[in-house]
Amino acid sequence: MTASTSQVKATAPVARSVFWVMISLVAWEVYQGLRSGAAVPEGSWALPPVDLVFLVVFPALSAFAFTRLFLVLNQSARGTLNVYSVISSPLAWLFWIGLAVGMVGHGVYVAAHAIHRVMPEMFAQGEFAAKIAFLDTRVGYLLVGVGFFLASLVILLIGQGAGQQMIGPQRLLYVLGSLATYGVVIVYMGVSGRQIILAIVISVILSAVSLWTLHPSEITRDPVGALIVPGTFLAGVILVVWTVIVGGQPTWP
Repeated sequence: MTASTSQVKATAPVARSVFWVMISLVAWEVYQGLRSGAAVPEGSWALPPVDLVFLVVFPALSAFAFTRLFLVLNQSARGTLNVYSVISSPLAWLFWIGLAVGMVGHGVYVAAHAIHRVMPEMFAQGEFAAKIAFLDTRVGYLLVGVGFFLASLVILLIGQGAGQQMIGPQRLLYVLGSLATYGVVIVYMGVSGRQIILAIVISVILSAVSLWTLHPSEITRDPVGALIVPGTFLAGVILVVWTVIVGGQPTWP
């Protein structure tokens, strides 16, 4: 009885930590969507102050939520927070590098996109404009995608099966959250970011790792699996079908 109670206490924070990752990603996506059509500000600012603040705050909250989940999963696996496992182990290095690459990629995208929007028409066809557009539409998305993939892969490897199984409405909530976060992010990266191959590869690898770790019937009962796998798998299927039907790089209508 004592061992069972201890295990419940150790695994209980996993679902809550996964939930905050989901909420932070949804908040980031919603804000990006609401501000995507905002007018270019007048004056010397390339971004409105409110955008500058929230485009830093929301990614920072997401990074914090991923970090919290990583630490909780390590603690749940060992019963205590081991310094080596969160700083010096190979998976720890992979996680921290992924988080750093993703944040740098977001910074590159935000800066290049802001400059690209306010660039005078007379420079729009020049070499400098082409470089800024490349950073905006390619490099930023690529770095964010690679960082997002590395952090998610580590979370999946160490976390799937670590939390208590979910049932009922909670299970449905996490699956819907997966579609709204991982599903939207991967499809958006493949289409708007023109990283179709990378997006499909990410979907295949994360789905394969999940199926290697847990039986398919158990994936949506696990907090980590329910957040990552349904959206990732469906996004990969959508991109593959879309590419085959359209015949090449898909684009938004």
